[in-house]
Amino acid sequence: MRILSPQVASSCLPFTLPAVAVLAAVGVAHGAATGTAVQSPSTARLATFVEPLPAQLSTLYAGGEQVLVPMENVWRPVCGPGASTLSSQDLAGIARSHATAMANGPVIQVDQSHNDAGINFVFNVSGSIPAGALGAIATAEAYMESQFNDLITVTVNLSFATLGSNVLGGTSSSYVNVTWANARNGLIAGKDANDTIQSFLPTTSTIPVRYSSGASVTNETRVFFTVANYRATIGSVTGTAASMQYNNIFAWDFDPSNGISSGTYSFVDVVIHETGHAMGFTSGVDFRINDIEAIDIFRFQRTDGTGDYNPDTTAEFQTRARLAAWNAPNDDHNFDLISAEYRLSDGSPYQASHFREQAANIGIMDPAFASGQTFYPNYYKVSDTSAFDAIGYDR
Repeated sequence: MRILSPQVASSCLPFTLPAVAVLAAVGVAHGAATGTAVQSPSTARLATFVEPLPAQLSTLYAGGEQVLVPMENVWRPVCGPGASTLSSQDLAGIARSHATAMANGPVIQVDQSHNDAGINFVFNVSGSIPAGALGAIATAEAYMESQFNDLITVTVNLSFATLGSNVLGGTSSSYVNVTWANARNGLIAGKDANDTIQSFLPTTSTIPVRYSSGASVTNETRVFFTVANYRATIGSVTGTAASMQYNNIFAWDFDPSNGISSGTYSFVDVVIHETGHAMGFTSGVDFRINDIEAIDIFRFQRTDGTGDYNPDTTAEFQTRARLAAWNAPNDDHNFDLISAEYRLSDGSPYQASHFREQAANIGIMDPAFASGQTFYPNYYKVSDTSAFDAIGYDR
């Protein structure tokens, strides 16, 4: 671990917040006529706070073409108790508190020795750090680095502050707005030896999506990828992949190896879970209007319904419309790889950026992580790794 001066830390995060779009419970709507983003609030969905980021010139891995890509940073509640109580204004306050902590320092960098044979996670940590937190972050870092072979660095700025007694914190991911054609080409070009489903993605310049439970289909032209997922799959961009602020007075257990104390939450599990969102396990269903994210490329209706919506073959996977409708049909969303299916949350009562809550723990991207619970020592289940593999990571 290295202690960085505030001046060093400032290279990782802009500490003067840019002009922002505060989205009262829902994010950005896809303008049908112009393709631009407009505000479209809905009290039913996840509260977010969006910071516009400058567009970047990116070199695509598939073909080497250079393109200018729009970008944004999206704050959302850390999954767990108190998440539904946070408003857009609360998240804006967490974003400012986090920026101040990173600016004032000191910043401790958790970046263990890395053999350059795979993914490298770097955590820059600041604020009022509880005892045991740095060791827990190092444990999470080492586990995640052991799981993937992508030759990229994922930088996370993480701070601690005193928040509400029942709030775990707030977390943000940076996003890249990607054309469907570039997303498809990147997913296909980046296949490794155990990847097959990417070869059966829609071949046209659009991907069919149902934004309601009805039969209406939109030929979608774009997909949002997190910065970490974009780097692993599509092309080059710079900047921090994610920012997180955790509550330093919450009841955390920093060592899951000896069990989780009653009434406490495993900090290692929470960091791995939230980093999973930053890696791309997120859905446009949660806060976007008529837009999808990488996970939604594989989101279909679970039942066939009136339109044979659930693909049974790779040929159907290529042509069937994806489903990106909030809470519709209720509890009827699937992550579908044809060779395997995993039920997804539909946004209510749990965020759509998760598997569906079920009696048996499906994986660490479960939506209802509970006190006293841990996935130690094998934090990822097959469901988790299958999803990350599908959106472009190499296992």
